[in-house]
Amino acid sequence: MLFVTSFLGSCLGFIVCYRTLVQLHHVRDPFRMRVCMLNSMSLAFVFSMFVELATGSKMIAVILPLLSVCVPLILSMKPLNVLDVIESGIASLMSISMSVMLIGMIENKVIWLIQCLLLAIEFLLYLSVTRGVSHDAS
Repeated sequence: MLFVTSFLGSCLGFIVCYRTLVQLHHVRDPFRMRVCMLNSMSLAFVFSMFVELATGSKMIAVILPLLSVCVPLILSMKPLNVLDVIESGIASLMSISMSVMLIGMIENKVIWLIQCLLLAIEFLLYLSVTRGVSHDAS
């Protein structure tokens, strides 16, 4: 149950992430940064949990999501702003840390509820990005 939900959340999160990075380059920066930050926090949490459940390694569950969530976001920042880099790194690291700590600390039902809420958030972000592109591009 946790594995499937974290897998679905990760897939949807990466879709939102790359759709945001690729298609929102012409949208005003505050909207784009808000979507990127919300997505990176949500995606880092569910993807970290997915990696930990798949590999059984907390070390890999920290390193892989940090690289795969933060690096594309940082590379998309034009111009590169140190404060934005720090903010995205801290937000992702905090989400990853919370995800890694939760497994084994609390009931799986509670973790699953959190994952389901994050999956709903990712879906709402996807709708926001698709509607944001159609409204802001015109």
